[in-house]
Formats: sequence, C-alpha cells, structure tokens
Amino acid sequence: MDFVLLITFVVLLLLEVPVVFCILISSLAAILYGGIDPIIIGLEMSRAMASFYPFLAVPFFILAGDLMNEGGLSKKITDFANALLGHRRGGLAMVTTVSAQMFGAVSGASSATCAAIGRLMIPAMEREGYPRAFASALAACSGVTGALIPPSIVLLIYGTIANVSIEKLFLGGVAPGILIGVAIIIISWRQARRWQLPLRAKQPLRSVARSATGAVLALMLVLIIFGGILGGVFTATEASAVAAVYALVVSMLVYRQVRLPDLPRIFVNAAKTTATLSFLIAAAGLFSWVLSIGYVPQSLAASLLSACESLVHLVAGGVEPETGRWLNLIVVLLALNLLLLMVGMFVDAGPALLIVVPVLKPIGDQLGLDPVHFGVMVVCNLVLGLVTPPVGTTLFVGSGVGRVTISAMIPHVLRFLPAMMVVQLLVTFVPALTTFLPRFLK
Repeated sequence: MDFVLLITFVVLLLLEVPVVFCILISSLAAILYGGIDPIIIGLEMSRAMASFYPFLAVPFFILAGDLMNEGGLSKKITDFANALLGHRRGGLAMVTTVSAQMFGAVSGASSATCAAIGRLMIPAMEREGYPRAFASALAACSGVTGALIPPSIVLLIYGTIANVSIEKLFLGGVAPGILIGVAIIIISWRQARRWQLPLRAKQPLRSVARSATGAVLALMLVLIIFGGILGGVFTATEASAVAAVYALVVSMLVYRQVRLPDLPRIFVNAAKTTATLSFLIAAAGLFSWVLSIGYVPQSLAASLLSACESLVHLVAGGVEPETGRWLNLIVVLLALNLLLLMVGMFVDAGPALLIVVPVLKPIGDQLGLDPVHFGVMVVCNLVLGLVTPPVGTTLFVGSGVGRVTISAMIPHVLRFLPAMMVVQLLVTFVPALTTFLPRFLK
C-alpha cells in the first residue's frame, strides 16, 4: 500500500502534475489497492482537516490583507518608512524591506507583500539609480518576510497539519522574520555604498509626524493582533476575525479607498484563495493518513537518524557519548536543512508542507526538539525556496511587478541568499530565537 502511494506520487510528480493532485490521486490509488472504501475514508479525513478550528483564521487573515491592500495600507506604510529611512545611504532599499515587514504583519503572504510593496518601490528605486533587476530582486527577497512575520499563512498551515499551537508558531516567527529583514538591509546598504548612490535630503520632523499619523491606524492592526494574542485576550483564530473587521472599518470609513461596490470583488478574491488552501489541507489530511497507517514517517525518521548516527560514529567514533549525541544532533539538523532547501527549490512552500510535515515531524519528536522551534525552522527553510529557481513563487511575482526577466534577477538574488541562509542556521541552532516570545503566551 505504501509502495503504491509513493510510486504513484513520484510518477505523477515527474509528469508535472500539480502537487495537490499528485497527493490526492496517489492517496486514492493506495486506498483502492488496500481494499479500503475510498469514499468514507477520503471524505472523513479531508473533512476533518479542512474543518480544523484554527484553519478558520485563514479566510479572515486573507480578507484583512486584501482589504488593507485595497484600502491604501501599502502606500501609508511605505510613506512612513520613507520618512524615517529615505535619507540614509541605501535608504530606499531599507524602506522597501521595512515596508515589506510591516505589510507582511497584515497580509501574512509573501506574494501579496512583494506585489504591494514592489509596485510602489521598484519604480522609485530605479529613479534613484538602482538597477531595476536589483530592485525587483530586493522586493522579492523582502517579500519572504511576509511569510514568517505573523499572521503567517504558511505557519498557520504547518500548525494545522502538525497540530501545533498557532499562537506560539506566530510568536516564534517574529525573530526569524526580523533577522532576515536585517540581513537584507545590510546587503542592500553595502551595494548602495559600492554604487555610490546619491543621498536624499532628510525630511523635516513635521513631514515625519504627518507620515506617522497617516500610518498609525494601519500599524494599530499589528499591535492589536500581537497584543491580543500575547495578552491572552483572544486566540489567533479570533484575532483573524478582529483583524478583518478592523480592516473593513478603516478601509471604508477612514482611508475611504474601499467603497461598497468593491466589497463583492474583494470577498470573492479572498474566497478563491481560501478555497485553494482548503483543498490543499484536505488532500494533505488524506495523504498523511495513508502514510501513518503504514508507519512510513516513523520508518523514514528512524532511517535518517540511524544514517546520521553511523556517519558520526565513522568520523568521530572515539568521542565521549555526550559529545557523540551532540554531534549527531548537528548532523541531523544540517541534513534536514539541506533536504528542505532542495525541496523548496522545486515545490512551493504550501504544497511542500503537505509532503514533508508528516515525514519530518516524527524526526523532531525523536530528537526531543521543541515543536514550535522545529516548526519555525521547517517553515523558515521552505520560504527561502520562494526566491530560488526553478519554482520560486515570490521570485516570479517580483519579475512580473518589476518587468524584468528571472535571469536578470538571479545574480542579485544570489547576493541576498547567503545572508538569509546564515539566519536560517541561527534559527536552527539557537532555539531561543523561536521559543523566547512564546513563553510569554498566557
């Protein structure tokens, strides 16, 4: 049964069938081969995953992001960041990254963040002397922070599949998202110095105050989400509903960029995105069930751990047992990071989670890793694949928004990726980065 599942999945994947259909068809093939009623099992497992309570946050966060994007949030945030940082060397590049982080704290999606911020900042950076390909690559890499800084749709998907606290995952993603942004800013600053880009005049305090006033309502949403979750006022699921209502009121009554006739289009777009994610989660539930009844994840986990232990014993066989366990942990984590990086290069982060979580979660459990730390590590690694060819969703969005080819962007993306990978290693080997904030959760 497991053999049929894996062979069918690999064959369909090689035939370039969309990943979600590879998952669904291979699961059904394995169930039929095992003589199990596919209707009862398929419907029940898919229903159970798609109706998982925390997943209710997905449509509300998507709707909140769409409303704030339509309501002029990206422009307000960008103006505020520009007033603070625009006068520094490489200021517009810094503005792009900081704006992406602030917008990501509302939209929760890297593609939406890249599109919203890129439309504003890529032309502005080109006028200041930045190569358009660099500006597009920067927008794409900065957009990755939108997939980590809460509310993160990818972290929510992981929590749903792995049954890990969404609230803790959200808080655990804060530090990695900020650190990736800092790494991108450092690389941008070095490039701006190398190109000797002109400095802009510092805006007067009155302009900064005016920009801050314009953005305060948008930034209040971030404080409401963080404060509410951290203070135990509401869960992540309830916070999503609060965010959607707040975004609706601000966009229609304060910014007045969204009108009543616009709402059906915005609701339909949010519903389409939600339906896509629901289908992915439902298929994942069936795939995970078929894997679990054959103990495939446990077997793969045991094989990987045994292989790493054998490698450590071969290379450092004479060390103390405690040192050996420590070295084994390092080797396993490095192997996992390499595996996830390779998966992320070929499969988008959302579908990749459907494949790897049932297999890798038992490894994290056997290693005794904190579930929040392990989850953020997995997601952080996979989102790096969003800006790597051949399947880099955010990379393609940046290419479309910037109107440049992928090949022109790649050399500039490669400037940022090593720094982003350093952050990934810090996330992997310094658990406190992801577990510090969740400890304050009431």
